[in-house]
Amino acid sequence: MDLARCLVRPETRLAAVFLASLAAACSTADPIAPGKSSPDDTEQQPPEPPPPKPEPPAGAPIDVQRYEVTGAFDWSRGRLVATVAMTLLPGDDGLRSLRLDSAVAEVKAVRLAGGADLPFTVDAELEALRIDVSRAPGIAADRAITLEIDYEAAESEALHAIPARWGDPAASRAIYTISEPLNAARWMPCHNTPEDRAVFSIDLGMDAQETMIANGTLVSDEQGASGRRMKYATEYTVPIYLMAFAIGDFEVESTMKGSLPISVWHRRGVPGDYARLLDEIARSIGLFEELLVPYPFEKYALVLVPEFGRGIENLGITFQEEFMSTAPTNSGDLNLTIHELGHQWFGDLVTVKSWDDLWIKEGMATLLASEGARVYLDESGEGTLNGDSFSAVADHSIVDPDLAPDEKYTAGPYGRAAWLLTQIRSLLGEESFWGTLRDVLDDHRFGAIGTDEFLDAFAGPLGPDAAARVRRAVRARALPRLDLGPSPSGGVLVTLRDPDGALVAPVDLLWIADDGTTRSQVLELDQAVDVAPQREGEMLILDPLDRHLSWYHLVDYSENPEDRAARFSAFRLPTSLSRVANLLEAGGVHQTAVLGAGLPEAVAPDAFAAFLDGLDSEEAKGVAVAAACARAADPALDPALRAAWSSALAPLLAGPSYAHWTEFTPWLEYGACGEVVDALALYADEWSALAAGPPASDLSDAHLLFLYNFALPLETLLSAWGNVARQSSSLRARSLAMSRIRLESDLAPPEDLPAFRAFFSEIVASTEVFDLLYQALTGLSRTPAPTAAENAEALAALSQQLRTASTTPLDGWAVCVAFALTQGDAAAWREFVGGLDGVELSAEAAEMLANPSRC
Repeated sequence: MDLARCLVRPETRLAAVFLASLAAACSTADPIAPGKSSPDDTEQQPPEPPPPKPEPPAGAPIDVQRYEVTGAFDWSRGRLVATVAMTLLPGDDGLRSLRLDSAVAEVKAVRLAGGADLPFTVDAELEALRIDVSRAPGIAADRAITLEIDYEAAESEALHAIPARWGDPAASRAIYTISEPLNAARWMPCHNTPEDRAVFSIDLGMDAQETMIANGTLVSDEQGASGRRMKYATEYTVPIYLMAFAIGDFEVESTMKGSLPISVWHRRGVPGDYARLLDEIARSIGLFEELLVPYPFEKYALVLVPEFGRGIENLGITFQEEFMSTAPTNSGDLNLTIHELGHQWFGDLVTVKSWDDLWIKEGMATLLASEGARVYLDESGEGTLNGDSFSAVADHSIVDPDLAPDEKYTAGPYGRAAWLLTQIRSLLGEESFWGTLRDVLDDHRFGAIGTDEFLDAFAGPLGPDAAARVRRAVRARALPRLDLGPSPSGGVLVTLRDPDGALVAPVDLLWIADDGTTRSQVLELDQAVDVAPQREGEMLILDPLDRHLSWYHLVDYSENPEDRAARFSAFRLPTSLSRVANLLEAGGVHQTAVLGAGLPEAVAPDAFAAFLDGLDSEEAKGVAVAAACARAADPALDPALRAAWSSALAPLLAGPSYAHWTEFTPWLEYGACGEVVDALALYADEWSALAAGPPASDLSDAHLLFLYNFALPLETLLSAWGNVARQSSSLRARSLAMSRIRLESDLAPPEDLPAFRAFFSEIVASTEVFDLLYQALTGLSRTPAPTAAENAEALAALSQQLRTASTTPLDGWAVCVAFALTQGDAAAWREFVGGLDGVELSAEAAEMLANPSRC
């Protein structure tokens, strides 16, 4: 499951892409075990069914063996009306009364299959369903029974029902489940623990033009007078939180990898680079099969859904937000897609015993995402291990038993866990590390594993001392710290502290001399180490294996004078052409890190294209171009040198049609490039196409993310991005356009505010899509005129939004924005309130309308 657990607001979406890209891979070691053939060389084998579940020992708890769901979603009432047949072993504690987890809206009846109704009670506070089985004939702890439960589940955070929305170019509804960690009980009574895996089937009705995707194999698909009915079933066990379905008017793009079908499902009309997306999925499956074990299920389907904001790895059928998945050449989209794919091995084939073990699946998926993106992030094959692509936060431990399951999704089980695994990897070496993981997958196939068992698997290869450090690191809260102090040598005294024992592997440095010779330094705990060059021109590489977090996580720069950090930058940036050549040999991850401190002075404009071509990472290339633009935009730069940089950068930025690195790293600060080249002229064809509207304006989402960087004059801004916001066939593009216009409105002079206000009013009156409406309401709240009369157009738009048949989560805020726009004019407020007389409002909107002081 992806860490972004809430809807990403449009103005932070590029920041979210940036954060996601930090989890992408940066290293280059060939992870393919020698002697193995490519998965493309062999036929994909169907998954082997798991062995039968053993009888429970004495004292065993309830053990569900099978869930069979039958029903349909009632859109008029917003309810799933269904029956679940649960085949289970009662266990010793269930001989008189069974306790199941249930937070559904209503349980109507419970019975033994083919038998009479059973008494039951529902405890809403504990979200429990208790069934009296004391009179059930022949009940025994080791004898399977089948219960049939008739119920209704309301739409919720577990059962997302998104109606067709005005202002959405796809204009089709969709329903899908999101159960992790404990929400499965909101759409189906169940035994809600991750290790109790069970066989699953689901049989649902829908409209004739709709289709369903679910775990397992499609076993029936029937059209009738009342619509369509489809059924899926698995032959293997599934964790309860990964049992899932989605229904909508989907289009399906598909390919094959050997005999494995791979598909992308998306709402009809949602554009995207689906051919490339399928290629990336197939490539990553091949890589993971080489590193781990063959892909274990009968299909892999990526299902793009609206209003989700993240991704979840439902077994065989990953669900991802449309906004984050249509541009696989973008690092953020790619990382999310590969992360969720990695869960098919860790989380799905082998799941976790409890939510305290969350880190096993999330840490492995984060690590695997880095491996999957390695081909774009480091082509050099230098053996680096992606450590600085992970992020960690102090006090976010990998395992924290004190947190409730839904609170455990911190940076700890994600980046920090991936960092720990990477340290282990660096100590074991490639074959031992991946071999141990293969053994884990084989030994626990279609089962579950806990933290102790997982760490035990590495204990032998690590040895007792390192294994003990690993166990301590799992619970560590504080991050290691690098204290910087002055050095008589002119360098920096660095002291490594590790108060909680988060470190497993050494922290080392590498110095590269002009002639290419190297020397190493190791930072010993609690000992000051003089970090300084010993020869003229030595270049510093931090953490040469890239097995640790970036130093930005480890140095508290607020407590260290900037000159010390500057010394580090001076040691790292090459100052001659020979040292630049050494940098080009250092590997993509180190190139990216060094260029983050600035472009080497030795790189001249006429040599920049060749320098760019010599870099081993798309990310490093993007960082280099952004750094070159920043240098050229420096007002103190000699005008002739600026002109030379402008001439060098213009053809690179124009690209064919634009450079690949701008597509891969749109989150970089390319805005300075607009001060060096004429973005209005350089991308004149694009601005014209956007202003013309579809189909001319339907540029790829990746290209639009790059164009987002450039400021435009008001007229071009509203004609180009304004048209995208109104007409693009991509909802993601519309949201991006809204974000760009809203950000420009924050910087606009007073004379331009009426034009922005009119635009935002138009959008408010024409959409109920959350992301678009959020941006438009934000824009109106920040561009008010001084009187209610001047805000009349905006007030009318807000009244129209609130009078629509459906409500949105933003209706209360819309009332508050309207109150602010009346600017204290009591008559204008009374007129606004009167216009809503008799309108059915959301509870929040009605409350704010009655008492706007609560705004």
